[in-house]
Amino acid sequence: MERIFRGVLRHRKVVTAVFLVLTALCVACIPHVKIDADMSDYLPPSAKSSQDLTAMKEVYGNDITNARIYVTGISQVDASSFAESLKGEGDVVSVTWLGDKASVDEPLEVQDADTIAEWYDGKGYLFDAVLSDTVDQAEVDHIRSMAQALPDADTVAMDGSAVSNASDMAALNIDMIKIMAIAILTVFVIVMLSTTSYLHPVVMLMTIGVAIALNMGTNIFRGSISSITQLVTSVLQLAVSMDYSIVLLTNFGRYREKTDNQFDAMVKAMTKSFSVILSSAAVTFFGFLSLAAMQFLIGQDMGIALAKGIVCSFFSIMLLMPCILYGMRDAVAKTTHPPFIKSFKRMARFCTKGAIPALVIAAVIAVPALLASSNVSFTYGKTSNLTPTSQVKLDGDTINEAFGEAQTWAIMVPEGQWSDEEALIDELKALPTTNSVLSYTTVAGGALPHELAGQDVIKQLINGGYSRIVLTSNVPEEGASSFALVEQVRSLISSHYGESYHLVGNTVSYYDIRSVTKGDQLTVKLASVIAIGIVLLVMFKSISIPITLLMAIEVSIWINEAVPYFMGQKVNFVAFLVIDAVQLGAAVDYSIIYTEEYLARRRRMPKRQAAIQAIERTAQPIITSSSILIVACFGIFFAASMPMIQQVGLLIARGAIISVIEIFFILPLMFIVLDGFIRHTSLKLGFYAGTADTAETAESADPEFQVESNASQLQNASE
Repeated sequence: MERIFRGVLRHRKVVTAVFLVLTALCVACIPHVKIDADMSDYLPPSAKSSQDLTAMKEVYGNDITNARIYVTGISQVDASSFAESLKGEGDVVSVTWLGDKASVDEPLEVQDADTIAEWYDGKGYLFDAVLSDTVDQAEVDHIRSMAQALPDADTVAMDGSAVSNASDMAALNIDMIKIMAIAILTVFVIVMLSTTSYLHPVVMLMTIGVAIALNMGTNIFRGSISSITQLVTSVLQLAVSMDYSIVLLTNFGRYREKTDNQFDAMVKAMTKSFSVILSSAAVTFFGFLSLAAMQFLIGQDMGIALAKGIVCSFFSIMLLMPCILYGMRDAVAKTTHPPFIKSFKRMARFCTKGAIPALVIAAVIAVPALLASSNVSFTYGKTSNLTPTSQVKLDGDTINEAFGEAQTWAIMVPEGQWSDEEALIDELKALPTTNSVLSYTTVAGGALPHELAGQDVIKQLINGGYSRIVLTSNVPEEGASSFALVEQVRSLISSHYGESYHLVGNTVSYYDIRSVTKGDQLTVKLASVIAIGIVLLVMFKSISIPITLLMAIEVSIWINEAVPYFMGQKVNFVAFLVIDAVQLGAAVDYSIIYTEEYLARRRRMPKRQAAIQAIERTAQPIITSSSILIVACFGIFFAASMPMIQQVGLLIARGAIISVIEIFFILPLMFIVLDGFIRHTSLKLGFYAGTADTAETAESADPEFQVESNASQLQNASE
């Protein structure tokens, strides 16, 4: 490895050029990566609603209502004109309004009152629209401006999944800029305070910036990524990867004290850091990759992106960062400053005094926290991912107040079985939640030959051997009543057609998302624990150490996940699913740093003394790395516009705080209590068997140990 790294550093200009070319190519690819804001697209192919949606699009195309437009103050003539104008817009597939359901040539007072009330509330008209998958915020704003331009138009409100998706995509880039700005500022300040040169954070940010660009650009090979992956992957990659750069930087500083030849010092630092960074990266890699074990494909989307980011960071830090750091060695030397924080002895004493109370508290609340974390209420739909002040949420409230909440579902049943279809329609109409039912039989009657019916009717309702029924129900987008209706409607359809039917709608998709993700939390937890446990087992050659570390970290995860339950909060299911792998992957790095330092000192001194000194020696690297993650994720919470993304940031930040507290207060005491168990279930630990007095004598007589302790607080921990 030393020969390889010597060659890398000798040809640093070539290495740097290769990275720059790859970065340029990846930056050029980033705009071509499709961002998908629709969580329904990540249902597994085996899910019923996923199969039904595919079948529906193949037969009828994308023509399920996904937008509602409500305009008050306008006349019926202007409403008709607006409907015709909408149909001419490129991103508008179809429009339905009062004129399609009732005769506008007759007084509304003499027509069916229920039908009129569905489309006109005395103040304004409602328009149901089908917008294309490619509609963006510019087109939504254009439609809004068209409505506002109508004579006497007062209120214009728009909602629906297409409008929500367009709003999310418009906010995505702005959120990305704000989140990354907060993360970069955080890294710069914290790293500057914890290192000895004002240029060190610049070098780190340049290196990890390249790694982030490589990761984002290579997403093009996956075709598309989810909006949540796009938002959180880069900042998590930045925060988690700082550990690796700190290890390399610390080793370089250590070897510079031993030799005046900075080239040799950097080569030795690269060689020494390789196994340390590789082990840490492997733990985080498998922790993130465990998300791919989820049935719900958002886990695969995030897991692959996060794990790929770790690989990009590993190679960037091991190959590119040394070249940059060595090339800027003179500038770095001119911008040195004394360390701002010199000692953590008081902190070590404080953690030691609070260890027993902390362990007792953790033991008491562990089981209740586990039970509470298993009973958190989740949200799945688009409406729950809207802030109370967002335009889409305010518009949705306005429309719901005027016409009630309405969900439109489409049912495909075999064509020609008219008696079964009429019986099903009667049963659907009898449901108390039903607003309307539209089908070929309700429009033309099953006895009417197709040739005598209008072609528009045939195309929309009879096609590909299927007859389509459009059901509009007065239910919220998600919730117990909505999901119960899905079960009831599926039961009614299957009583007539068995499994030969297809049912499509947002609520139907959310119902299946809920069903699919019920087992995903346990799957992710087991996959991440097993994967990381195996890495720790190989790394420490111990059975007890992985158990001890994972036990402490899992308790911190349970506590973090239990907070929403005790606060009576609902959490987006995606945010809750990813926290196991992300918090475990990040926290295990900190626990490894402490464990390695403790084991190194335990070989030289008694367990209590080793535990206290290990806190003192690892406080700086752990606090540095965790502070970056915590502040960056709080940045996500405050900067993001979508509650789902905010919840991800809050969960990770809070989880990192709890994990660090566990590591400094509880893990040292666990090592002390389990010292004998660890000794007999590990290979070649070589624990010290003398007294505290002889340990102090041995330490003071060991100059190499003194050099390591004073020159490299992180290195001992990582080795």
